[in-house]
Amino acid sequence: MFCKRDSVAIFFLLVLWSSPVFGSPPVAQENPDIAYYISADTVSYDAGSSTYTARGNVSITSGDRSLRADAVDFNATTKEAEAWGDVYFSSGKDWLSGNRIKINLEKETGTVHNGTLFIQENHFYIRGETIEKTGKNSYHIDAGRFTTCDGDCPDWEITGRDLNVTIDGYGTVRDLTLRTRSIPILYAPFLVFPAKTKRQTGLLVPRLLYSNRNGFEYDQPLFWAISESSDATFYEHYMARRGLKHGLEYRYVLEPESKGAMMYDFLYDRQIDDGTTGEDISGYHYEGFTSDDEMRLNRKRWWLRIKSDQNLPSGVQGKLDVDLVSDQDYLREFTRGYSAYDANNSYFYKEFGRELDDSSDTIRLNQLSLHRGWNRYSLNADFRWYDAVIIRKNDNPDPTLQRLPHIQFEAAKQRLPFLPLYFSLGSSYNYFWRDYGTKGHRADLHPRLYYPMSLFKYLDFEPSFGIRETLWQVEEYENEKGAKEDRLLSRSLLDIRADLSTEFSRIFHPNTHSIDGIKHTVRPQVVYDYLPVGEQDDYPNFEGINGGIDRIEEKNLITYSITNEFTAKIAESQKSGSKRDLQHEQHPGVSGYRYVDFCRIKFSQSYDIIEARCEKKTGERRPFSDVKGKFELKFSPFLGLDADATWSPYDGEYKSYNAILNLRDKRGNSGSVDYRYTQGSSKSILANLLLKLSERGSLLWETERNLKDGQDIKQVIGVRYQPQCWSLDFTYTHDRTIDSREYFVQISLHGLGKIGF
Repeated sequence: MFCKRDSVAIFFLLVLWSSPVFGSPPVAQENPDIAYYISADTVSYDAGSSTYTARGNVSITSGDRSLRADAVDFNATTKEAEAWGDVYFSSGKDWLSGNRIKINLEKETGTVHNGTLFIQENHFYIRGETIEKTGKNSYHIDAGRFTTCDGDCPDWEITGRDLNVTIDGYGTVRDLTLRTRSIPILYAPFLVFPAKTKRQTGLLVPRLLYSNRNGFEYDQPLFWAISESSDATFYEHYMARRGLKHGLEYRYVLEPESKGAMMYDFLYDRQIDDGTTGEDISGYHYEGFTSDDEMRLNRKRWWLRIKSDQNLPSGVQGKLDVDLVSDQDYLREFTRGYSAYDANNSYFYKEFGRELDDSSDTIRLNQLSLHRGWNRYSLNADFRWYDAVIIRKNDNPDPTLQRLPHIQFEAAKQRLPFLPLYFSLGSSYNYFWRDYGTKGHRADLHPRLYYPMSLFKYLDFEPSFGIRETLWQVEEYENEKGAKEDRLLSRSLLDIRADLSTEFSRIFHPNTHSIDGIKHTVRPQVVYDYLPVGEQDDYPNFEGINGGIDRIEEKNLITYSITNEFTAKIAESQKSGSKRDLQHEQHPGVSGYRYVDFCRIKFSQSYDIIEARCEKKTGERRPFSDVKGKFELKFSPFLGLDADATWSPYDGEYKSYNAILNLRDKRGNSGSVDYRYTQGSSKSILANLLLKLSERGSLLWETERNLKDGQDIKQVIGVRYQPQCWSLDFTYTHDRTIDSREYFVQISLHGLGKIGF
């Protein structure tokens, strides 16, 4: 707990820093027009002094600048104006008001009495008995006050003397007092606050935290606006019980498809995870992670991550993903904060559409991808490196399979010239390498021919066959007795497929104002697959148990399914005064329609002829597969449900079922429930809720529970109170995977910054 004097020091230390807006363009400033336009109830002109005398509803405009008052004397030569009586001067979106003003409209310098300055971008109100406009974007007030609250009696304001403000820069004030409803509560001798409307180099708002795991924490970022196309952020994250973590982020954007981000952290950790829980003299002990049996003995801890998209010559697009970390616990320990896992993962997904591997994954993907696309063809080349963190850290032989490279050339299904046939092509080449294990090359070619036809006018029938040719050259075998190295092996396979389907539909007309019709489409389908496969033990198996292309499963299979789809035809309301389409004359007020696929239901099952024919000495034959069902519902932006299930016809029970329900409304309330079950493996539920209690208050709740073991995994509850110009957040998090309890309190004065514990 902090005493009052400590709170004062921490608060004004916080608001000493600025918050530049990332990526926001600078405010455009128009060049002043030569002409000045004057309008008033009465206007007279004195040629000797070049002065206009305007009285009653006076307005003088020039470009984006405007001066309004009850009375104005304007010198056309010097461009100086003196105005009084309800004075209002605006420049762009910012404005200045008062009882009396004397200003040079060309230089935009002058003085206003009993004035109020409003800065739109930060929503700042600055008031003073005398406000001097010292430049186009700078002001000085001898004794003034400022706030971001609307109204004459703000929830908070800061008063002080010698107040200076530069738009797109900073403001400073001396001998300041923070007041709540005019009641003084805090004092500081000096304060710097941001008055920026575009991204600029400067210190960002720090994070102040305390936890039993890390002790007192101070996380200070520094933003560097390198150029219009690049910037960087430096972090110094002090943790009293762990040490000083350094961070760097660099970002660039050359064009929408050519951009990148590189981030690196380093921490010399005072704590190690050696399986003990010894306490120091203060009673503190570091337990490490209880969710794994691996120790973490290294003190040098780091994390490098890069994502980049780049347009290359000849229409090639490149993508780079790097994710290297020092140990298996780093990402699970540092999940919150400016440069932590959660923030970085959200940033990468938003900017690049690609997430990082899960924070608990100990084998992390690094790859360089090259893509070239044509109308019906595509070429992809990947260099994939899987970093096995634990194996590397322990300096053990690494059997992790690397693909250096993995190349694919594909041709989409297309018609052959002058023939009623279609073809497609899939092909790939891989070079498999690893420290320990079988190494070598594999090439695969799989062309396919289709002959679509119509049967009895109602059935669509498409027979097809494919030829698959696979070549291997093994450079080195390990742990395979009798295997010969450096030899060429080949395999040829013929697969046959027949696809029979039809489709019928019916349109319903519900008696509603907005839905004109609902189309129900039913699509039954039967697919037969036949793939004879001989003995495969002589072929190398680079990809392990599942085998991939190395081990192809024999097929003699019939799969049948039925799909139901529902599409709504929704009338769009016509805007007032708009021109109505002639085809909708029978629907007054309707300007058009939109179509929404709001529901899809599919059931499928397979019958294995090989299983039905085989003779088993023990156990029964089970040719029928599990029944698979999938249900999708999205009738509106406020309701969505995705569910799937598999059911065994022999055991009479579900093998798995999963469901995700998402709800939200126009008030901002939202919630979701994610339920997952796999027989004999897992059963869990994840639920979260954001409830708007009022216009100012909201409640956040989140829980994750392992239903199989009857244990809670994670629980979060939070409350936010947010009036117009400030907010208060309280969050409690109990994460049992790392045995952590966190209480987080954050106070934010909008426009200045925030402080959290």
